[in-house]
Amino acid sequence: MARPSLDYDRIAPAVRQLHAGGSSVRAIAAKVGISVGSAHALLSHIGLTRPVVEKPVASARQRRPLPAGACLEIGHV
Repeated sequence: MARPSLDYDRIAPAVRQLHAGGSSVRAIAAKVGISVGSAHALLSHIGLTRPVVEKPVASARQRRPLPAGACLEIGHV
């Protein structure tokens, strides 16, 4: 038998309510009495995790020009 604190069926309603209220994962874990990792696992088990939005790779590789006065500072003028 699993430990009572990790019985997902017993604590799932409280986690759903706290998540709907906008609580963070740390706040949910502290309120329910489980670790942060277990709270993450429970949220993903229930299906309440948010999808990860990936940033476009092309914008990260693009070089940006220096500000107007930066050339003078680099050349010590």
